[in-house]
Amino acid sequence: MRQVSLLTGQVSRHHRDMVPDHIVALCTEPLVAALLGGRPALPFAGRRWLLTASAEGQALLATLWAGPWQERAPLLTSGIALRAREAPALWSRLHETPLPLQADPGQPPRAPWIADRLEPAAMDHAHMLPWTTDFSRALAWAWFALARRLPDYPA
Repeated sequence: MRQVSLLTGQVSRHHRDMVPDHIVALCTEPLVAALLGGRPALPFAGRRWLLTASAEGQALLATLWAGPWQERAPLLTSGIALRAREAPALWSRLHETPLPLQADPGQPPRAPWIADRLEPAAMDHAHMLPWTTDFSRALAWAWFALARRLPDYPA
């Protein structure tokens, strides 16, 4: 799977075996809760990070927030496209920001991919920056496992 930093344009590749199973499992329950409309706290780092998510087909848009919810600030928005069909719309949506992104808005990578956009409030929480890339990878593999169970997943 390719991983793109939208702020820098940097692209890296990673494989499923780079993310431990127990970390993917930690992300699965909050992801399901977020997809059902909740704002779950992540089960690590003092439970002060909240997650929201929406999906269209096999494309996931998720935002990591600093909480509590009443005082929330977006820190990281991740898009995860598992197939080419939904990739262009998700890529375009991730570029709907006033931030100066370095990734080409008209050229999404070949699916599957993860695209991460650090939000301005992330700088107020610089201590969390080192784990955001790993978090989005774990979230992507949790989404991959969930999406395989969707009725329109190709066999």
